[in-house]
Amino acid sequence: MFRSAQHVIRRSAFPRLQLQQSCQQRNATAGGNSLLKSDEGPLSTSTYHKVNMLIMGLTPVAFALSPSKLNLPIDVLLGLALPLHAHIGMSYVITDYVPKISKSLTGPARVVLLGLTGVTTVGLLKLNIFGDGMTETVKSLWRGKKKLEEKRKA
Repeated sequence: MFRSAQHVIRRSAFPRLQLQQSCQQRNATAGGNSLLKSDEGPLSTSTYHKVNMLIMGLTPVAFALSPSKLNLPIDVLLGLALPLHAHIGMSYVITDYVPKISKSLTGPARVVLLGLTGVTTVGLLKLNIFGDGMTETVKSLWRGKKKLEEKRKA
């Protein structure tokens, strides 16, 4: 009726060990470091959350420093962090919902996402380096037309 403590420990530890081994095998074969499978692997969730915290910290600083030259490095960091955050988040969406439509569409959807992420990153870097910067561009949405014309003439 009563089992020994060692028997209970062995029985409860064995399935846990199998689960850990299967997760490690899946992560090793899934290509956790691949750009196309950015939502798989041990670092994807922590990277996603760290980039989220970086964006939350840099956004108010960027708006506070906006008309100065100190804002350029912050805009460049935001220009890199926002597409990375969006890429990992949309990769989660692709993993969850595209296989419900068709499993054969998962690969092409990931390639399209990688292309869009690349184009977005290049566009934001071009805006930050050669243009007014992300922060000034967003601020210009709330300014009147007169202020924009005066700034461009000056």
